[in-house]
Amino acid sequence: MFSSQASPRTIQAIGDHAKQVKMVLKASVLIFAICSSIAFSIHPIPARSYKTSTADGGYTPAVSGSSGTTIFVSPALLANASLTVGMNVTVSVFISNVTKLDAWEFKIKVDPSVLKAVDADATPFWDTQQAQGKGSYIVQVNETLGTDFVYWVSYRQPNGVIPSLTTTVPFQLGTAKFQVLTTTKDAAFHVVTDQEDPHFGTILIDTSLNYIYYTPADGSFANVRAPWDINWDLKVDVVDLASVARSYGTTQGAPGWNPTTDANGDGHVDIADLSLIASHFGQNI
Repeated sequence: MFSSQASPRTIQAIGDHAKQVKMVLKASVLIFAICSSIAFSIHPIPARSYKTSTADGGYTPAVSGSSGTTIFVSPALLANASLTVGMNVTVSVFISNVTKLDAWEFKIKVDPSVLKAVDADATPFWDTQQAQGKGSYIVQVNETLGTDFVYWVSYRQPNGVIPSLTTTVPFQLGTAKFQVLTTTKDAAFHVVTDQEDPHFGTILIDTSLNYIYYTPADGSFANVRAPWDINWDLKVDVVDLASVARSYGTTQGAPGWNPTTDANGDGHVDIADLSLIASHFGQNI
């Protein structure tokens, strides 16, 4: 049992003494700013880079077209300690802000050591379209590669009309299902672009057979929380520091105690916890 009385303790060194002092000073400045409500600016943490391959083997961000079309995984963050080994988890794939979408395919890839690809499907809308003879889709699942793939092609109607989809709001294309194999702090549900996989990557074609440029957005999976990510959003930022600031000075069993803010797990919320968060500040987990 920890005593509520403060006692001299030695903060465990992180690297050499100079590095420790630097971290403590950084944390002290941040906690002072929060507690004193002093305005300060922190640049927003960049979103994860959803990148596409180039001919030289490097990577550059995918460029969205004038339509502003997006392909994204929902939920963007699937994080819960109850997602245990053997459970199945399902994410949805949405498209937003697209005009005259005729043919499409999406591929979602995971780390096969963390999640096993088990199934994929198009949503009921596409089942109805297929039943009416307006198009057809296929599904491919590759457990070894950790990929779920869904493909749709529309058929020209007798009156010459080409079925298409136009929407300015998110519209669900399909789903991807995976089985949990292990515990992890972070794993991606990655939207594989056609630059990464020219044959079976995510691609959008309009009724004039033009390529529709899009911005892809991955999702994330986690069933273990990194202790310095206090609010478990897979990034370390001022929100985590503020959470610790609200519990600062509390000890295990005392009023106001919040165990998640005890980042180093020593039973005290103090400068050591702030220092630990400061050492990871700005990271995506």
